[in-house]
Amino acid sequence: MLNAPLASTNSFSLVRAIVKICQRDWIVDIIWIARSGNQAADALATNADFSALDTIHLHSPPEFLWTLLSHDVSSSSFDPA
Repeated sequence: MLNAPLASTNSFSLVRAIVKICQRDWIVDIIWIARSGNQAADALATNADFSALDTIHLHSPPEFLWTLLSHDVSSSSFDPA
């Protein structure tokens, strides 16, 4: 979807937002990570309260994330170097 000729007019607002970011004078790498490869992010999204539109700052992970974070770290093959 991101590489489609009319991506900037896509009906999905997320696609339009990503296209705008990619059009800036930045170096952007888009890396797809399977849901199973980032279980903590998936759990946060699943448990999100979409009725509240305010930004929520977490100073420590919620209790339900500890096991998932440990799993994500131990199974990560991401090498930022």
